[in-house]
Amino acid sequence: MGDTTSPCATLLAQQITERYGLLISQFQLAELLGRSAGGLRYSLKYPSDPSTRALKACGRKIGRRVYYPASEIALIIAYRTGCKVQRA
Repeated sequence: MGDTTSPCATLLAQQITERYGLLISQFQLAELLGRSAGGLRYSLKYPSDPSTRALKACGRKIGRRVYYPASEIALIIAYRTGCKVQRA
């Protein structure tokens, strides 16, 4: 999902960045997705659908923690909600 562009994904990325910053922690990601932190952690450990696999794949380990880039989270959410995502 790396080389994609979409107006709604770009807008969503800007909104996520304004609220959380460029990198999102698992706790913040759970809040953004409206899930519990434990439920999200379990889903990421045993991904069962393409969106969850994409979330797990975009995680970046920094020290002992995993962070998620806001731009990639926006693309995943936009794709999942049916926003038209075009390949560059």
